[in-house]
Amino acid sequence: MIWIPLLVASGTVAGAVRLRRRLAPLRVLPVPEDEQAARRAGDKDDGRDAAYKLVTAEGVAVPGRLRRAAFDHAFAHDLQVLDLVPADLPVERALDLARDVDLRTYRRDPVAPGRGAGFAALVAGDVLARAEVPAGALDRGAFGEATARLRQYALPPMDGVGSGAGMVAVPCRTAPRSTSGGGRRAWLRGLGVSVPRRTGSTLVSYGLVGAALVADPWWGVLAVVAYSAVPYIVFAGSAIRPRDLHRSALLRVVRTPWQVWATLRGRPGEWERRLAEREREDAARYAGEVAHGVDRFLQPRRDDCPWCGSLAFRKILTSGDVVHDRPGRFTLERCGDCGHVFQHPALNDAGREFYGRDVHGRQPFGLGSEPTERLGARRARVKFAASHVPVRPRAWLDVGAGHGRFCGTARTLVPGTAFDGLDTAAGVAEGARRGWLRAAYRGRFTDLKDELSGRYDLVSMNHYLQGVDDPLAELDAAAKILPPGGHLLIELPDPRVGRWSQPGHRHLISRGNLEAALAGRGLRVVARGRARHRYAAPGPGPLRGAGTARTAAVARWIAAVAWAAPFPGYRVLARKDQG
Repeated sequence: MIWIPLLVASGTVAGAVRLRRRLAPLRVLPVPEDEQAARRAGDKDDGRDAAYKLVTAEGVAVPGRLRRAAFDHAFAHDLQVLDLVPADLPVERALDLARDVDLRTYRRDPVAPGRGAGFAALVAGDVLARAEVPAGALDRGAFGEATARLRQYALPPMDGVGSGAGMVAVPCRTAPRSTSGGGRRAWLRGLGVSVPRRTGSTLVSYGLVGAALVADPWWGVLAVVAYSAVPYIVFAGSAIRPRDLHRSALLRVVRTPWQVWATLRGRPGEWERRLAEREREDAARYAGEVAHGVDRFLQPRRDDCPWCGSLAFRKILTSGDVVHDRPGRFTLERCGDCGHVFQHPALNDAGREFYGRDVHGRQPFGLGSEPTERLGARRARVKFAASHVPVRPRAWLDVGAGHGRFCGTARTLVPGTAFDGLDTAAGVAEGARRGWLRAAYRGRFTDLKDELSGRYDLVSMNHYLQGVDDPLAELDAAAKILPPGGHLLIELPDPRVGRWSQPGHRHLISRGNLEAALAGRGLRVVARGRARHRYAAPGPGPLRGAGTARTAAVARWIAAVAWAAPFPGYRVLARKDQG
């Protein structure tokens, strides 16, 4: 079975090449050779010391010459957040960096959470203030959390393109000793990286090498050599030159199991203890809510179809909470006359808050647990609208904006357009603080339609209508606020495919029904498109009253696979007729 070792070896090498390409754009920061030269350069820094502050991990000391060189680099490249990567970063941490950061697209996505090396970051003072992150030394978990948060508060550069965050390698030997065990685990958790998924993928790769040896001991040595050579393939000749490169490569087969065990079983630090306390408080709160029953989260049953008013509908599906496995059963029914699929009975406001809580930012900074679209999906949506709108909109309102991630991406692709967001959740105000939204409105769109009338040339509703009480009332509000010649962009999941995420999907609206409703409101469809995109999987959150721990674990795994798979959907762009 020679093909098994060959396949494992080629896959290992291909994966290492991919990691190398992700870090290829990393450049070494020019640093003065001595402190006296740094002081002479610092005399001309025009207040750089006052403009920027350092946030570091515990035990890190940044020399003055390195600090001043970083100030110069940030000023020259119009950066508000600059992550410093020690060139001698240990292999284990350097591989984590390569897995978490793709520098080829690092500055293209201004709303992506920050990733770094766990060493130090140079941050503009106003970013620290808006992000509410203290300057100075933080423990590993807190520094990871700050790293993920700070990048999302870095405003785009003066040209309006990309992110105001960057990354650079520092050539001096400044990295602390390799942080393994609990320190690595806390760092990854602070970043929002799944530790079980990271260690699980490591063990899968390791297991494949073992399988290659069992399948063919002679050719299996080739798989072992490829596995051991990964650090050389990734880092040889690059800006990162780990100080333990040779030792880690030679002993990688032996060290990998120990590193995984140490990461999972290491002693928790102060940040992880605080996180565990918050999780216990969440668990107690969920248990108290579930103890009162979950039927109170449902509206009374209705007698007619919410789309056409027909009395003829039938049940097609009953399921539980497929994302978080919380207690409750949810039924979808299909109208016999118009074909509309709807949740019956639907969630009420309290139910939407209960079942959607972890989906929209249970973690302290609203990161990691929020399902976020990939950059390609957001960019494709903007390009679809821009290619069919003849005149660039002056003002764009995104309804159901969440934290404003879509607007944060769109504003870099459509410069000169003001992007505002509306949502019922508090995250929309956070989006304004991050600079992704010019203005944030919190409330129901149908309640604010009079206030917003005539202000926007384009209104978008991206995966929004399937979760509201009355989609037709939302379309009425959109038709009211748009001026003649204004456009409405709608994206929805395709109900024909059957990727129905309960209890979040309260309406599954077909393209035919949507276009007929738009036409009845004076909105003429001018463009149609398909949408196929991926979401980052949300965190599992506290699971209470959902069966055994094994059932919960299986449900979390299924949810992660479902969220990672592509979501088929469709887009329509409609124009409000004159008059």
